[in-house]
Amino acid sequence: MVHNAKRLTQRKIIDHIEVRFPDESVNYGLPEAFGRQLAMVEYSTRSPWDGSKYVLSTQILENGKLVGEREKALESAEEESIATWLYKRGVKLLSSIEN
Repeated sequence: MVHNAKRLTQRKIIDHIEVRFPDESVNYGLPEAFGRQLAMVEYSTRSPWDGSKYVLSTQILENGKLVGEREKALESAEEESIATWLYKRGVKLLSSIEN
């Protein structure tokens, strides 16, 4: 379900990430041009050892349900690089996903 119909700004994406980490992941919907996938930003469990605080993964989203395998798209120590990747793709914030 799309929570925000407007395209998110880069600052808004960073705010969502900062508020939820490290306890929760943040889910964004990629537009149809990117295959209507889900983009998930999660806290890296390897963070202290490899310097990557955030992991951005994608997975196909069909009719509100995740299908197929999750694919890692990006790892970063900075939320700005994650937000840039998401912003350039015109993501929308998602409020609920069925596994």
